[in-house]
Amino acid sequence: MKTKKAKVLSLVLVVLMAAIMLPACGDSGDGDTDTAANGETIVLKLASDAPVEHIATQLNEEACEKVKERTDGRVEVQYYGASQLGGYETVYPELASGSIDIAQITVPDATDPRLGAAYLPFYALSFDEAKILYGKDSFMTQTFADLTKGDDVRFLGWVLEGFIGIGAVLEPTDALTPGTPKGIKLRTPTVATFRIPAEDLGYNVVTIPYAEVPTAIQTKVVDGWVGGTPNMNFAWVGDVINYMYVNYIHAEATCYVMSEKSLAKLSDEDQQIVVDVFNEQSENSFTVAQENEDVYKQRLADEKGVEVIELTPEQLKANADFVRDETWTKLENELTKELVDGFRAEIEKLNG
Repeated sequence: MKTKKAKVLSLVLVVLMAAIMLPACGDSGDGDTDTAANGETIVLKLASDAPVEHIATQLNEEACEKVKERTDGRVEVQYYGASQLGGYETVYPELASGSIDIAQITVPDATDPRLGAAYLPFYALSFDEAKILYGKDSFMTQTFADLTKGDDVRFLGWVLEGFIGIGAVLEPTDALTPGTPKGIKLRTPTVATFRIPAEDLGYNVVTIPYAEVPTAIQTKVVDGWVGGTPNMNFAWVGDVINYMYVNYIHAEATCYVMSEKSLAKLSDEDQQIVVDVFNEQSENSFTVAQENEDVYKQRLADEKGVEVIELTPEQLKANADFVRDETWTKLENELTKELVDGFRAEIEKLNG
């Protein structure tokens, strides 16, 4: 009896072991991760600083829908806007480590000053120029793809949100003339490509994190800020500023970037789908940015009572020429002469 029971027990154990091994044997071996092979949905976190009423929010939400649809639900992207996962200064390191999967942010220059090149002052002076200078095959794009690669981060494209100007409570002195004292305190990020040109133009500069801008203006720590498009000024500080200078000092070109660690979780097919979707949304941003800019300049005036001041072509050229001569050479210390020379060559090619 003991022998028969032992045989039966051995048979049961063999059957159980076969059942346990069956799912692993069912793996197609096509390179999918375990999660994908098991048919479970992979959830990716997408972080952004953009507030609810913002061009980037629309693009990001559409990206989430497209990824889910095109992967037949195998991959879902959960969107966390309005700095819910932190400001761009803290999001990027988490992206590099893989604790955040995708982001639509300004890439900070804390690890490499050359990353401040995205906001090279007076680089593109119009939407038509921005489409070329920040396009898929541009010198700027290749530079950023190379730089973020070193952080184990994949550059997926630019999100053109519009052009940054100056939002202020007080009217600057001689605001449209470069190099003269402006008599107001202006917030900038710590990034040299923001801070140095603002100083050269004549502003007293205070570096304050993005998330603290509305409070800093309300409590009179600063009299205004540089760092926002008309859309961002409307959504972020529209109730506390009185003036918006549309001076095209920086293209607001934030980045779609993704952790290589997160990308590696996906099958080859789904990796390509995700990359293609964010490439596509990047290209779409160039189409809708100008229309969005015009809408929010008008809304700032009509709904917020903000005086919107636009530079004439002559005033814009005078400011651009001043900064390209005065500031770009200084920025060689941060960006390297090689990069600045590359950007100068792009401008010459564009105007030639």
